[in-house]
Amino acid sequence: MKILKKIVLGASVGINIGLLFAVSFSYAYQLPNLVASGPTFTNHFHRPLTALVCSIVLWALMGILFSLSDTIFQNDHLSITRRTVEHFSVTYVGFTILAILAGWFPLSLPWLAFYTLIYLLIYLIIWLISMAQAKKLVRELNENFKSTR
Repeated sequence: MKILKKIVLGASVGINIGLLFAVSFSYAYQLPNLVASGPTFTNHFHRPLTALVCSIVLWALMGILFSLSDTIFQNDHLSITRRTVEHFSVTYVGFTILAILAGWFPLSLPWLAFYTLIYLLIYLIIWLISMAQAKKLVRELNENFKSTR
């Protein structure tokens, strides 16, 4: 049941974030209607509604990917370094495939390199914040442990 809850929550978050981006970009480019993605993606469909539905499915899969991938960090048999490398690899490969399918960037080496650099920077920032929070928690727990002795 816990996995199903993660899937539903992940899909919901993914859809909401995807929709937020679609609305933001539609306004930013002063488009008269909501577009789910760029023209290279939407031109594959005969109806804009079909493009939107396919985008929603992709956004849900993105959310599910990130929601389920955090279970990698629950494996206490692996070092934190190994868990981080595995998590990065799973999310990078999965998200890259979904982003290409969603038409977010073309499948070319310069775009893939640019995307990889941005993904790596965002991942590094999130990882640094997470590590700082974990260190703070450990420090607080140690202080509480010392004060109760």
